Amino acid sequence: MVNPVIDKQLSAIAKNNIHNYYIETIEPIYKKYIQGKRIALIEKTHNPEMVFVVFGPSYWRPKAQCLQGFALPLMVYEDTRNYIYKDNLKLKIYQKLLNYFKARKFKRNADFAVVETQTFKQRLSSFMSFDESKIFVVENSFNSNFLIENKIKKPEIIQSQILNLFVPSAFYPHKNLNILVDVAYYLKNEFKLTFKFNFLIKKDSLEWQNLTILAKSKNVDDCFYTYGTVPNARMKELYAINNFIILPTLAEASTAVYPEAFISKKVLLTSDIDFARELCGNAAVFFNPLDAYDIAEKIININFDTQKQAQLIQNGLERVKSVYLSPEEKWLKQRNILLNLIGSLK
Repeated sequence: MVNPVIDKQLSAIAKNNIHNYYIETIEPIYKKYIQGKRIALIEKTHNPEMVFVVFGPSYWRPKAQCLQGFALPLMVYEDTRNYIYKDNLKLKIYQKLLNYFKARKFKRNADFAVVETQTFKQRLSSFMSFDESKIFVVENSFNSNFLIENKIKKPEIIQSQILNLFVPSAFYPHKNLNILVDVAYYLKNEFKLTFKFNFLIKKDSLEWQNLTILAKSKNVDDCFYTYGTVPNARMKELYAINNFIILPTLAEASTAVYPEAFISKKVLLTSDIDFARELCGNAAVFFNPLDAYDIAEKIININFDTQKQAQLIQNGLERVKSVYLSPEEKWLKQRNILLNLIGSLK
């Protein structure tokens, strides 16, 4: 069962190989109960031994044992959540209640959990008193398209004299993308750098409109560009045509950005948080995500240090081999967890 967004990403061949395939609409939280009834009918039809929810929480309790992926960083990074919503008391209270509700749903509806790092395993266990023996770690991977050999054609937007920084992230509050406006101000006015931040935000979205308005207020809107929403198949090309990859996140639970930057042989700059430290090791430039000047300075320093760039790229390639799984290995590890859990229930 998939939502329409995932359905569009899957090939006809992949879908035709699945015996029972359902597309379920994306519903707001107040319709989750009704949606749960629809899903319960599908479960009743097929009577599965195990239900796997890729990213929880599910809002219905399966009759079968349930493994759920966890990817809600602001739930367990409470201090970060409070910082993000510090200027809006109503939203701060709402987010606290919403995350409390989601935490209860996760604990009630999941028998087992799967996360991507040991850091998050410990955080989830501590935060929810979730039995650590029932939390599995499956390391993240990169999209299989990155393994396909092909030529990349550079579009006109990419110019060799411009430093292009790719921001492969959706616009969520914890992604901290607004900080890049101040970063751009320092890069343009103090460091006199010619550059462009390239995003993946829908061009007609309110988020992009607000970001560009903020950028105009600092006279750096000419340094911001968005590719808009792109299919997964095009991500390899976008990594290839940019110079650096940057992710100023305040909290993470799941990201493919790190391994995709490494396998693309690109310099990665990211936030100095426990999640990133565990996954990136010595293969990234770390900065204070709340300090725009520090971010700008780190960009300038690495831009003029080609020797350090080469070392980071080499470290990244080694890290892909030692820490991350290939797409096939990730699937096999997930499958083995499912099969072992099903076997233990018999």
